[in-house]
Amino acid sequence: MVLIGVDEYQHFSPLPAVRNNLTELAKLFRSPLGGGLPDSHCTTIRNPTDINSALDPVHRAASEASDTLVVYFAGHGMRLPDGSLRLAVHDSEPGRKQYASVAFDDLRAEVLDSAAANKVVILDCCYSGAALEGFMGSTDEVADETIIEGTYVMTASAATQRAMAPPNAPLTAFTGELVKAIAHGIADMPDPLDMSSLYKYVHGQLKSQGMPLPQQRASGLGHDIALFRNKWRPPSEKPTLSAQREKWFREIQHELLRRLRDVPALARDRLRPEFGDPTLVRSLLVARIAVQLAQGKSTTTISAALSSSGVFATPCPNTDELSELIAEVQFGYERTGLANSVPFLGGLGLCPWTPESTYMLLSEYWAAQRSRTMPRPRVEQELSQLWDTTDIRVLSAHSSLPSLPLASYPDPWKKLEAEPDLRVGTVTAMMLGERGGADRAWKQWMSTRPWSTLEARHLVQLGGDLVRCKAAQRTIAQYVDGAPVGQSSRAVLARAADFVEEQLKEIALAIESISAIEYDLLRERTVDEHFQDGCLATFSKHLLTRSQIYMPFEEHKMNHGTWAAIPWWSLVVHGEQEQRAIEDFLKRGSLQLGVVAGGPDVDELVISCEEPDLGPSWMAARLIFDLRDVVQACELLLLGRRQSVVLDFLTEHIDEWDDRHAHLVGSLDLSLGPEIGATLTDVATRALRRLLPGSHGPSLHHEGVPTLDRLLGSSRLPRIARLPR
Repeated sequence: MVLIGVDEYQHFSPLPAVRNNLTELAKLFRSPLGGGLPDSHCTTIRNPTDINSALDPVHRAASEASDTLVVYFAGHGMRLPDGSLRLAVHDSEPGRKQYASVAFDDLRAEVLDSAAANKVVILDCCYSGAALEGFMGSTDEVADETIIEGTYVMTASAATQRAMAPPNAPLTAFTGELVKAIAHGIADMPDPLDMSSLYKYVHGQLKSQGMPLPQQRASGLGHDIALFRNKWRPPSEKPTLSAQREKWFREIQHELLRRLRDVPALARDRLRPEFGDPTLVRSLLVARIAVQLAQGKSTTTISAALSSSGVFATPCPNTDELSELIAEVQFGYERTGLANSVPFLGGLGLCPWTPESTYMLLSEYWAAQRSRTMPRPRVEQELSQLWDTTDIRVLSAHSSLPSLPLASYPDPWKKLEAEPDLRVGTVTAMMLGERGGADRAWKQWMSTRPWSTLEARHLVQLGGDLVRCKAAQRTIAQYVDGAPVGQSSRAVLARAADFVEEQLKEIALAIESISAIEYDLLRERTVDEHFQDGCLATFSKHLLTRSQIYMPFEEHKMNHGTWAAIPWWSLVVHGEQEQRAIEDFLKRGSLQLGVVAGGPDVDELVISCEEPDLGPSWMAARLIFDLRDVVQACELLLLGRRQSVVLDFLTEHIDEWDDRHAHLVGSLDLSLGPEIGATLTDVATRALRRLLPGSHGPSLHHEGVPTLDRLLGSSRLPRIARLPR
């Protein structure tokens, strides 16, 4: 086995994570999981300087191996004009001296010459380009260049994608998931782990994170090659809904803080310990900052609110530390919606276009935890003082005991196993399955879930049991009505009906104990809502993968656009008189919105904005949405579902070099209200259905609407309308 890694280069940017890749993989191969490979059979080559120092160890290992040969490479990759792949070593130069890099064809030849029965090649690299913004370069058709007869090959990325080395991450994205799979095992996979099982796990994890996807090629029995034991063992007992929910909340907190572990203001000793779990408190701080950014507040305003909240220990983080924290949250929100994946928060069901929902969810959870040891008035006071929360849904949430009904929730199938009457158990099981229409109801319910809720396993189980029991209840009622009085089957059906009714009561009790956000993820969705969810997921993915750079608008009018994954508007004012009028208007602060549309299937929609009764500023403007444009239709849907938008008032001037500069006068967070929101959502949905004929919401395990994804890929997305604060 040969592990080759290049983390230091003369002419490429360094890849520090690669060094850890080698260390972790070597440790695993030498561990019992890897069969306790002796040191003499495990060669690690770090920073080979030339072709010989990279290929000589491969040649020796290939000559000596009789059972299994493994070759791993991590570092920069280059693709030549003829399409061949080169692996960059320490002294390689991008675009020059191609002979100074390792030709993959040469490495392949060494592997082919080996007498080993099994051959595995793993490539964690990509083509030319420096490691900029966390990327290891660019790739193009790596896997097609790596076909080796009688072997298994896995690559870190597919054609036209990039292999990722996230900044400050201990391992590269691809190898990190590979190491995790080996170190912790993979649920419901064979022991030992074959290469196909490893690939499926790594592919699934990277897909859920919005990372480049790996590829694999195999010949013969290559898919069945097994290098490691599977450490995972099935749990002895199914976790309760309460345990699943707690795990879900831990994952949410982990995802929110993934990029912010080293921010000084969030250090454990900077927080007051009496307010509970520091990880939860840090997560709430991050979510609160995201909400304030989405409401158009400046760094200065957010920093002042944090300083006065009382969450921080004395001395409170200084202005620079708080500004750094806010900047990091803004960066995360612009790039991924504060998640490790696009478009949803780590596959956990939370949407980047409503950061308020994530904040409310965590606030409810914090309040519920706090109320176990503190009286209700104290918790309500802390919600207001620490978290600026007065939402009645949050205030009422902690009066319940959220963990008790979920912890004691009975699994209907286990209850059936304990049913003493075999006929009752059999009939009820049939009604909760295909015979009673419950399987069909469950499939329909699952097909309209936002794909990201699948990690919220307590909601998947609870919602699935709900739709199954409702379907079974309807079917049993029909059978009971048709059964003759006094017949024994009627009594069996009546007992089955009682069983289902009892389970529905348990489900209702459990649902009462979850938060409003959880219920929204669990409830049944209409066909239109499912379609909208898919369109918004697809649109957000495109918004969050583009560069967030504000460019001053050329039009001297009101403009619509986006920031991160939310709608944003801007209005340019001219001259000192208009600026003074706007400054005066911002102190009064309200706008009257109106929607003008010719009918349900219009090609254009106009939103008017004016000061009520056209007050002293005489402010009036309008926004035009072209509904024949798929991007503007998506933007309108986003606006309708969010039901709020920030309006920036800007001034602009052209300097002596003819460069255009914009300055922020102030911002206004506008609430559209449910009526206007519903109108915009309906018009946008109709427009998107015309533009995407035959399209539906995302299918199970799919991230969005494929047809829309292709259209957006070839379209110009909205401008960034948010002026940097």
